[in-house]
Amino acid sequence: MQPRLWVGGFVFVLACGGDPSGERVDAPIGGSSGAAAGGAGGVGGVTIDAGNPPQIDGSIGGSGGAAGGMTCGLAGCGQTITGHRGVVDMLFVVDTSGSMEEEQASLALEFPRLMRKLTSGDHNEDGEPEYEPVKDLHIGVVSTDLGGAPSVARCMGSGHSGVLLNRSTAVGCERELPKFLTYLAEQDDPERVAEDFACMAQLGITGCGFEQPLESALQALWPSADPTIRFNAPTTEDSFGRGDRDNAGFLRNDPASPATLAIVVVTDEDDCSSFDSRLWLPPTSLEADDPLATQALNLRCFYNPESKYDLDRYAVGYRALHGWTGARVLFAAIVGVPVNLVDQAALAAVDWNDDAQREAHYDKILNDERMQEVPIELTAGSGILENLAPSCEGADGILAYPPRRIVSLARKFGPNSLVQSICGDNLGPPIDIIIRQVLEGPQ
Repeated sequence: MQPRLWVGGFVFVLACGGDPSGERVDAPIGGSSGAAAGGAGGVGGVTIDAGNPPQIDGSIGGSGGAAGGMTCGLAGCGQTITGHRGVVDMLFVVDTSGSMEEEQASLALEFPRLMRKLTSGDHNEDGEPEYEPVKDLHIGVVSTDLGGAPSVARCMGSGHSGVLLNRSTAVGCERELPKFLTYLAEQDDPERVAEDFACMAQLGITGCGFEQPLESALQALWPSADPTIRFNAPTTEDSFGRGDRDNAGFLRNDPASPATLAIVVVTDEDDCSSFDSRLWLPPTSLEADDPLATQALNLRCFYNPESKYDLDRYAVGYRALHGWTGARVLFAAIVGVPVNLVDQAALAAVDWNDDAQREAHYDKILNDERMQEVPIELTAGSGILENLAPSCEGADGILAYPPRRIVSLARKFGPNSLVQSICGDNLGPPIDIIIRQVLEGPQ
């Protein structure tokens, strides 16, 4: 009998990538009848084809769904995907923990160039567009802070729970901004949009240090009307998606006019999206014989991988948002990968549309010695393991840590993926490469 699991609440789909056995896994994700293309409040049937079986056949929807599931393959979801079609929704997921001040400032500095290139199609800035420009753009930002630890400073409650953020404490950013920014060609000034978003991206550094970027992006976009995916939160209200509530209007997944969805994660640590808030409780809040009580807080996610959501919650969930429209879903990350593994020279050696070359590229990243998770002492000779060894160091001396989960998720998006380093001199080169990926689309 083939295994079945439901994505929703604290249960998740089986892994779909890289198993040479060729086993096929049917994993319906949804309500009582689970038919494709979604019933009442459904998100649409999705089949993940990771290039090599096993596959996930999932119907994501409520009761009484109609037929019409879509296939999500290496090039994304739908029958045909032709670049960005001029309409793009970009969601930036920005780390708000204490080490991210310089990175947020660097990100803000790059937005004028980002807007100019996206809206002109002129990637090399020679005055002649190489690509179709983006004519209709939504840009939003969420934090990595989902709270969840009532006894830990800055982690109490539900954090931002996936709500789009529009307030900043940065100098010159005191003006009122909408929940998300919009740009329409021949109507809006891209420079003003860039200026506004530079403010929105500087969220401050007072957020929870247990970063959950993958879960935050899913909660930001998933509709509360579809309860097949629920979120770990202390209140019922915060356990549902925000896509049709606080963040309504950002995501455009109407089959008549779908937008390319680009999710860009910016963090200096790995993802710790978990369904078990006990991971973040200090020893004083645990029983003395609880195994967690002997583990340093900074190592809880490392020691307890079984408490984290399976990555296919996001590989399926992000794509399912556009499950029946044929629109492209791009996943990109600026994370703690050593610069030389993902710079221009490294990418130039890879045919991104060649499955074998792309897989070898991701293998090289994940197999690199610097990308291994190695517990270390923060105080030499203490004998107490308190953190992981950093994977790279930025020009400002800020350390970043191995983002193995985030890189592993990126590879599930095939050519619609990109990983860049947060450890360079600035975020200009990574942002530039992401812009090109958005503009090019699948070849």
